[in-house]
Amino acid sequence: MGRRGDRAHDEAATPLRTLAEAPHHARHGWLGPFEMRPGGGLPEVAARQGWRGWGFGLALLAALILVVARASDEREFARLLKQSAPAWLFVAVLLQAATYLSQSAVWRAVLRRTRFRVSLGALYAMSFAKLFVDQALPSAGISGAALIVHGLERRGVARGPVMACVVVETMTNYTALILALLVALGMADWIGEARTLVWGATAVLIALSGALIVFLLRLSRGDGGHRPPRGFARIPGARTLLHALSEAPPELAHSARVLTEATGFNFIIHLLDAATLWALLRAIGVDAAPTSVFTAFMLSALARTLGVIPGGLGTFEAASTGALTLMGVPLAAALSATVLFRGFSFYLPLLPGLWLSRGELRE
Repeated sequence: MGRRGDRAHDEAATPLRTLAEAPHHARHGWLGPFEMRPGGGLPEVAARQGWRGWGFGLALLAALILVVARASDEREFARLLKQSAPAWLFVAVLLQAATYLSQSAVWRAVLRRTRFRVSLGALYAMSFAKLFVDQALPSAGISGAALIVHGLERRGVARGPVMACVVVETMTNYTALILALLVALGMADWIGEARTLVWGATAVLIALSGALIVFLLRLSRGDGGHRPPRGFARIPGARTLLHALSEAPPELAHSARVLTEATGFNFIIHLLDAATLWALLRAIGVDAAPTSVFTAFMLSALARTLGVIPGGLGTFEAASTGALTLMGVPLAAALSATVLFRGFSFYLPLLPGLWLSRGELRE
């Protein structure tokens, strides 16, 4: 997977070629900025691993559907269709549309403290494009960093505020995830025997996320005693993130008000996603407690985040179906709502995300 040992460590510590400095031919192709890596190797390997991950995820999803179909009566699915309320599908669409608005607000929280203005429509389009890049190259949300840089720079935003957007978005994404998980688990009274496993997985995620946040804060403050671990720079988008840490103005990247606002908007994204799942349950005639659905969704997000399959394909569906069933939703309804949610939040946005990401990276 590219360079190893001390060479990888030294590579991570050296100044990085920026997207604007990359040759024109390196900014084309579906992988966009990830094809510009000096020394080569990463994009091709990342793409091959990505396609293998997609294949495994699809196989896992197919197996899940087959198991549920065999365990459920065909009449149960027919009953779901009969008692469905399609109007709730429109509500789900609106809720998902609002998630991209909230993502845009994260960047605006930074830009509002500068003299640069980017239209909400442009930021909204960037949020779609970032979704595709993050899903195509799984890297815990880091892979979309280069797209943020290029998208804001081509709209006239100076380098410093652009890099502050990258740093703030990355750190608050993990902070909001930890907060949402803790809130969700605090409301859970139906996990039962799975409580130990769930809290153990949550503790792992909190430890990893907390370590990453502290690591990013120290690097962005110019602490020379802390360097990236070996291999970190080989993660898609990590090189851009490392560059951002050295260029982000502290008054933006470390502003308590900016970080609080951005964390709030990222937290709202989790609420909107959980509300979408709840609306889809209503669409198939299931009336579930919103707090329980929020907990089930966050457990699924936990499985997706800790997994290595692109977009959590298969793992998210299995975790969501299991969690909803555990809280009392019929198995067929749990799978149906989960598949509908993935359609609205993952599969359908991929096509416009692909198109928009190519547009963002074309120049």
